[in-house]
This record gives sequence, C-alpha cells and structure tokens, in this order.
Amino acid sequence: MLPLPTLPASTGLSHMATSTTSFYSVRFEAQPPLLRGVVQRPMSIPEFMEACEMLHHAAQQHRCPFWLLDGRADSAEIRPLDVYTWLTDEFLPQVRQSLGRLPCLAFIAQPGFWQALQARHYAQPRPMQLSPTFWVNWFTTEAEALAWLHQFRTWPEDNAGEPLCLN
Repeated sequence: MLPLPTLPASTGLSHMATSTTSFYSVRFEAQPPLLRGVVQRPMSIPEFMEACEMLHHAAQQHRCPFWLLDGRADSAEIRPLDVYTWLTDEFLPQVRQSLGRLPCLAFIAQPGFWQALQARHYAQPRPMQLSPTFWVNWFTTEAEALAWLHQFRTWPEDNAGEPLCLN
C-alpha cells in the first residue's frame, strides 16, 4: 500500500480542501455530503492507486460514501484490465468494509474515453451495481453525475445504512 499524504483535521467548513498532490485533489463538501476527486494531469498507474487511497482516507475521515470523480484531465488511454480488477475486487470492497455502507461513485470522463470504456465493457451506460460492495456510473458532464448521486444522498436508509431501494 502506498503512503498517504498528511490530511488536515476537519474545520467544519462546508467546502474543505482535504488533500492535494500535483496529480490529484480531494475536497469534502459537508452539505449534502460529497467527496470531489479531480485529476489535475494525466496520472501513472501508481499515481492512480495513490489517488484512490487519498479518496479512501478522506471518505473514512468524513464518513462519506458519495464520490464525484472528475477524470477529464486524465489521459485518453485506458489503463490495463488488472487496474480495474484491483479497483473492483480489492479497493472498493475495502472501502465498503471501512465505511459500513455502499460507496456510490460517479465518474466524469471525456466522451472519447467513455466510449472506449464501453467498447471494452469496462463501463455500461446505466446505473449499475457491479458487486454487492459499491454503486458506480459514468458520465460526461458534472450535472448528470450530480443528479445521479443525489438519488443516493437523499434516500432513507435501513438499519444497515444502505438505501432501501433503487429505481
């Protein structure tokens, strides 16, 4: 596991810079709860994995399962399949376990990147739960991504902390 940057303590502000590197920034918004991850420049595979760990740390710190991930500044190259396998089989189940509820991830990508992901069956053009450990969807605009996340952020929860249903 990669070392994590030191993160500042919560100040109670509604918009708070949580962590920033030259390649990725994470910001927490308190009302309604949201983690914003933004790619600052194209990332290498180790940087991608470090960005994931930054998000995980911020999610634990703020108990926030709602992530808006803007990858439009990343390269148009699709990462090798083993990176996506690590993400879905190892990383996101760890996030689910540490938060005690399903993380909901809305990815924003350039249209060409989104089409390439669909062509390789890495992403589908509908809300999906790829496993019992997370919800994910892909978008090309922030407005669409926020609208999709909003449904999760406003649902009543059952005793296990999960949304009761998905329409």
